[in-house]
Amino acid sequence: MIKKGLSAFLTFFLVFLTFSCQKEQADNKEAFKSILLSADGKPIPLPEDKLIFINFLAYSCTSCMKELPVIKKVLSEPKYKDKFQFIGIVIDSDKGDFSDPNFPIYPGHKRNFVRFPVQGTPTSYIITPKGKKLVVIFGAVTEENLRKFLDQALQKAKSL
Repeated sequence: MIKKGLSAFLTFFLVFLTFSCQKEQADNKEAFKSILLSADGKPIPLPEDKLIFINFLAYSCTSCMKELPVIKKVLSEPKYKDKFQFIGIVIDSDKGDFSDPNFPIYPGHKRNFVRFPVQGTPTSYIITPKGKKLVVIFGAVTEENLRKFLDQALQKAKSL
């Protein structure tokens, strides 16, 4: 009788474990396909019709905080407004900033740094909706050099 009960329990446990692992594998495949992940491992929604400006920043980084208004100003200009989407990834906090839907900041996931290496903050990438890197920017930008990087990304995107 005990053997039957133990056998039934082990069968149930193995079935449960199999289904749990299959769900986890499906979730991991979806996360693996995504370009960016939030801290909880969920895909960050990205537009399919714009280039994506990813800015890796730290709230404790003075250059990062000074750079954000510059990025917001330039990306809001008519020439760039409908062509780029800003996504901020904060590396020193579990809190994001979603107060401005056009410039959301997400707490980052460690897998983001495999796809987009960050040697220091701020670091920015301009990518296509499919994740192809067009421009990498190390350090803070000025209005003038940001416009040059954005124009360079638009030019590269045209040639794809």
